[in-house]
Amino acid sequence: MRLSQHYFKPALLSFLLFSMPAYASNLPEELLKAPINLISGEHVTLEQYRGKKPVYLKFWATWCQPCLKQMPHFEHVQTEYGDKIEIIGINLGLNDDFNAVNKTIDEFQLTMSMAIDKKGDLAQKFRLIGTPYHLLFDRNMNLIHQGHTADESLDNKLALVAQTKASDVINAKILIEDETDIQINTDDGKVHALFFTATWCDWYLKDSRPETSKSCIIAQHTVNKLYEAYPEISWLGVISRLWTADKDLEDYTKKYTIKHRTKIDKSNRLFHHYTVNGLPTLLLIKNNHVIAKVTDFDDIDKIAKQLNHLQQ
Repeated sequence: MRLSQHYFKPALLSFLLFSMPAYASNLPEELLKAPINLISGEHVTLEQYRGKKPVYLKFWATWCQPCLKQMPHFEHVQTEYGDKIEIIGINLGLNDDFNAVNKTIDEFQLTMSMAIDKKGDLAQKFRLIGTPYHLLFDRNMNLIHQGHTADESLDNKLALVAQTKASDVINAKILIEDETDIQINTDDGKVHALFFTATWCDWYLKDSRPETSKSCIIAQHTVNKLYEAYPEISWLGVISRLWTADKDLEDYTKKYTIKHRTKIDKSNRLFHHYTVNGLPTLLLIKNNHVIAKVTDFDDIDKIAKQLNHLQQ
């Protein structure tokens, strides 16, 4: 029996429509299904909001001055669009804890959902390179905004998605990490000393985190001395990529007269792999195992004893 064109075309169209995903997203599965652990105890993902409502993620830190300046705007967005857009604040968890986050929540009377990225998984997955960091997704979970400022562009897109109106989609590939990893072999029988810090730790945190700022200064001087005393150990300064360019590292190296090898962790792989959530931190590693973690640099003799023990 021969089917007529009038029968075939509607049937084919119906098949194609029902075969296509109802809510196509331009995000990879690992981002859609990445767990966001809220401080309320609830666990959410972007996937569960797909087809239901847009999502606005904002990464921040309590010691980040621009972040705090933007908090009134953040709460305004929650008040204005909280019933139409899922709004989630994500604290970096770097030199931060629940008490500091809760203090900021109380200070600015924040009412949106909040998470603390304790292991740095979300910062790694969404390619965070500085805070504040805004990511806005439409109801189909297409990326439509990425930026660091609470500006007119962000406000316009928030207003559009709140009314379920279309906005230009951004290629989600910008969230995929493409920086080269620091190549290091810690399974060679040698003792490796990885010193994690930031070029801005000493001066940027001077007012908001004075003790941390002081610790960063002491730590760098201590590591410089230990490098001179233990040249047989493989030393590497691992610099945070947050707000850091090659020129910043060059200036920092000159400022502290650093002689040991130092690199910016541009892919953030080492920070994430070793779950470094506090600056400064020194990890002593041998045969792929972290033997010691140092966060107190006031007693150089104590650290030296650990190094002596590892070399035996």
